[in-house]
Amino acid sequence: MIERRAMKRIPINRAARLSFGEIRGTHPCLVRDINALGACISTPYYIFANEFVLSFDGHSGFFICRVVWRKETLCGVSFVLRRRSPKLANDSSAPTNMVRLDRQIVHRGGRL
Repeated sequence: MIERRAMKRIPINRAARLSFGEIRGTHPCLVRDINALGACISTPYYIFANEFVLSFDGHSGFFICRVVWRKETLCGVSFVLRRRSPKLANDSSAPTNMVRLDRQIVHRGGRL
């Protein structure tokens, strides 16, 4: 099989939760591997949604995901970057929505 990813994925096999806009509550999943651009997710069911929210650690950090491919109960997603309002020039606040994954810190804007 030819590798087509822009960046190598890091295997993490970590439990996470999925949230769908029109479906109430969160749903379990397993993040098999991840990088700054996307992830491979395994679920006990077929994911029909094209976009959803992936969260770790009780929603302390989250990723907005768009499904790129599906195969039975596996799916590959890319992380969607939502445009934020511009920061003030003197704003030195730290990034929010960060998740620690295997000695690396990943947030919605990329790797730190």
